[in-house]
Amino acid sequence: MTTHDIEKAFDEHGLSITKKEINAWLISLQEASLIIKLDERGKPVVFTYDDRYTFDLWRLSETGLNVGRKLPSFMVKEESSGIPKLAELNPEIIHEIEDLYFTSKILLLLHDHGGELSYADLRKQLAIDREKLAIYSWPDASHSEKPLFEIIVKPPTLRTKVFKIFGWMMEQDLTFTLTEDGRRMAESIVSREKKP
Repeated sequence: MTTHDIEKAFDEHGLSITKKEINAWLISLQEASLIIKLDERGKPVVFTYDDRYTFDLWRLSETGLNVGRKLPSFMVKEESSGIPKLAELNPEIIHEIEDLYFTSKILLLLHDHGGELSYADLRKQLAIDREKLAIYSWPDASHSEKPLFEIIVKPPTLRTKVFKIFGWMMEQDLTFTLTEDGRRMAESIVSREKKP
């Protein structure tokens, strides 16, 4: 849909939002890889439009579609805080919340430490055991189309080669690093945190 479609939809719902605010939100969603701005421009597709002007065209990314599909799981009655209540939880929702929590915490911790942290330091700051961190070290496609962070293994030394023979991995030899997509996602989260 076009920016004009979005603007008119807001007007019809009685929301007074400026074009500048709409564009700022669209750019934030684009930086978070939730929507994609198409190369071509077009006329509105939702509302009748007879003018000759064209507008920016936007569409949901695969990540945006996945997030949209999961939103109903987190929707609750208007008077609630927006967080599911205990009586509304089930194991699947709890797993999704935990998964989202640890993925976002890893992103923010890496962002706060210049984009990288050793495996040992990250595990200590998250206060979770090795097995749990191993699970959340590989975020699935529900959070992003591309990896948000990666694990870099330092070049092997004689010591690490000996440890590897016995099946041991030295935590000091592993480093978590933000990818470019992860950096953008973390910055997008941080920028929303700072808003009043």
